[in-house]
Parts: sequence; structure tokens; C-alpha cells
Amino acid sequence: MHPFFSVVIPSYNRKLYVQESIDSVLAQRFSQFEIIVVDDGSTDGSYEFLKEKYRDEKRIQILHQPNLERGAARNTGIKAARGKYIQLLDSDDRLLPEHLEILHSHIIQLEPSFISTKFKFIVGDKLLSSDNCHLPEGFYTYRLFLQGNPLACNVCIKKDNPKLRFFEEDRKYSIKEDWMFFMENLSDQQLYLIDKVTVHMLEHKGRSMHGNHQELIQKTFLAADWIKQRLNLSHLEDKQLYSHVNYFSAVHSYIEGKRFEVFSYLWKSISLHGLRKKHLLLSMKNIPGHRILKQLKEFLRG
Repeated sequence: MHPFFSVVIPSYNRKLYVQESIDSVLAQRFSQFEIIVVDDGSTDGSYEFLKEKYRDEKRIQILHQPNLERGAARNTGIKAARGKYIQLLDSDDRLLPEHLEILHSHIIQLEPSFISTKFKFIVGDKLLSSDNCHLPEGFYTYRLFLQGNPLACNVCIKKDNPKLRFFEEDRKYSIKEDWMFFMENLSDQQLYLIDKVTVHMLEHKGRSMHGNHQELIQKTFLAADWIKQRLNLSHLEDKQLYSHVNYFSAVHSYIEGKRFEVFSYLWKSISLHGLRKKHLLLSMKNIPGHRILKQLKEFLRG
């Protein structure tokens, strides 16, 4: 009997985290699932550790491939999946026990091509809201993602979908392949967002969005160009897209302390799609700078 869900977990050198992700799936109240872990050429012993730890768990497959990046690892898992729906889960994220149960109840009613719940961040001993927590429940298209990706890769995919486009595997787009995946697939399909938080994301220094800031900026512009080439965006949507890219670049320049670049990117963002509250807030923070504000915050905490 085929499982209803296939939970696909790509993993690269996440030995310290991936076990908790797997265990959060095993603790689900809805039990008709399989787990496919795709080890993407780890060098920390993850593959051997997982094979040994879960050797008696028949619902788990541990696949291994050379390091090809996260998009390729997800594609490998999707192709190997036997479930009717495929839940993507990063190796440092956790599903709450009711996650698959809630998805199942909505899928039976709607049979959507894409469906997702909301998530919060685990930061130390605190639980913080994410950007998608304020979004109302309902169907969304690519337009939601013109201002970035509020869902990370917390998405469940219908397996039997002739329109499904796989993740981009070119390494130069790594880190941004989630955003590109949503934009391309939702250009002619819809995603249903459930108004329930059922995923927790562990915030730590190893997360992809905490890498080299200049590299993140470069890859965001590359991804935007990729999106523009594949989607028939209107003139206004094109401006929205690149306004977001420049604001994103301003944020990461701010974190690096490159104050002149912050104002340069902000001006480009404003000129493309108008002045927003977020532009004013970042401008005000940029005057003292990220380092000074961080030191002040630490002083007040102490």
C-alpha cells in the first residue's frame, strides 16, 4: 500500500540537526507516510549515522548522492517518492505532531497542486513569528512571491501533476532555488495557505540565509533575471520584482555595515516601486549603523 505522504528531507552536513527533523515526522498523528532523506554528499558522517540509527525503520529511505546542491537533492527525493503528496522539509526544521493531519484534512476537500501551513522561528528559547504569519488563509499565485519568499520551502506538492516544474539544479542559483520554484510553478497554478502554524524553523548560524551577504545579493539578482526570462511579467510586476531585490540587497548591505550601499540600493528600490514604510525604517537604522544598534541592544539586555 502506497503512503499518502512522502516527506522529502535534503541534508548536507546536518548530522546535528537532521535526526530531530526525522523524529518530528515519526511523531506525526497521521501515520500514512514515508520519509526520504537525500544525503547530498555529506562529509560529516551523516549518511552512515542515519543508516545505522534508522536501520529498523521501514518507513525511512536514506538515499546518497554526490554533492549537487539542495535543489538537485529535492528533485531526487521527489522522483523517488511514492506518496500522493510530497511534503518538503529542510533538515533543520521540525513538524509539529498535527502537521500531516491538518494537511490531509484540507487536501481531501481541495485537492490542491500545492499546499502549505505557516511557520515560526525557534531563536534560543523563544518562538518568533515569520513573515507569513499575517497572511490570510486562501489561494495564492506567483504574485505573492514578487516581494520575496515568505514560505521558505514549507510546501506540500501533489505528486501526479503534469505541470510540475522541478527545482533548478544549476549551482549558481543555490540558496534561491526555492523562490524560483514557487515563481515558476505558481505562474499558472495556485498554492493554498492554511492559517495554522505547524512548522518550527531552527534559527542558527548555519542556515543558508546567514552566509556571505555579497554572495546572497549576487544570487538574488541572478534569480530575478532567471524569473524574468521564464515568466511573462507585466511592466509593473517587473518593477515590483526588482524593487524587492534592491531592498533585499539593502538589508544585507546594512548587516555588513556598508552604509553607502544601503542608501544606494534603497534609492533604486524606491524609484522602482515607490516609498514604503520598510524603506524609512531601514534608512533610520542605517544612520547609526547595524554594529552600533547591535551593541546598544546587547548593553540594554545586560
